[in-house]
Amino acid sequence: MKNLFTLKSLAALLLLCISLTSCKDKKEDDPAPQDLATRSLGTYVFSELEFDGKKIPAEKSDLKGDIRIVKKTPTSVDVELDIRSKSSGDEFMVLDASDIQLIENGSSIDLVYDNEKVGTINGKKITVNGTDAEGIDFKLSATR
Repeated sequence: MKNLFTLKSLAALLLLCISLTSCKDKKEDDPAPQDLATRSLGTYVFSELEFDGKKIPAEKSDLKGDIRIVKKTPTSVDVELDIRSKSSGDEFMVLDASDIQLIENGSSIDLVYDNEKVGTINGKKITVNGTDAEGIDFKLSATR
């Protein structure tokens, strides 16, 4: 009887050792979480203009260009917009903005400048809010 108890104990110990050595350390598999600026940085190419409820894709518009985001701190970036007319090369939205604050908002990141939300990054798409010279609000989108 004592041999049966010892045999059961050894089997249980062997099973425990196998299960412990076969488990991977979860920390090794998970990449370190990136800060907001690192998740946002890159070059986004103009893809769409939206105004008055109409969405005009880049191919059907007279606009071209990109938006470049450079990390400044983990929660702030510098942004360079260079959106121009395809036909004339005239500036549509060309500017450099420093110290844009990044605020996580669920699955997206809000871009805030002087306490005003000026855009949103959602995955690989950035949308920038603007107002033209005639006072018409628009949204300009670009993708990575």
